[in-house]
Amino acid sequence: MSDIEKDEIITLTDEDGNEINFVVVYAVEYNGKDYLALVEEEHYEDETCEFTILRVDETEGDDALLETIEDEDEFNNVLALIENNLDDEFEISDIE
Repeated sequence: MSDIEKDEIITLTDEDGNEINFVVVYAVEYNGKDYLALVEEEHYEDETCEFTILRVDETEGDDALLETIEDEDEFNNVLALIENNLDDEFEISDIE
């Protein structure tokens, strides 16, 4: 599993160059790869919020590359794992 821990805050840059802080709410392994469920830090305490799910692609050194999941089956399987595990901590509605 990657070195990224639950409740860690990571900063990502969107396509417009804006930096956004995310809280890691869950990390899961599927088919030998790591995935993160993230919530924007400013919405972490909200009663309802949206999750972002990204795949962790390891790079050389200490860096990790976070990628969107393009494959629908891969995404749905990871989403199911995350939903099953987060039900105990969060009230899960639709995750997209």
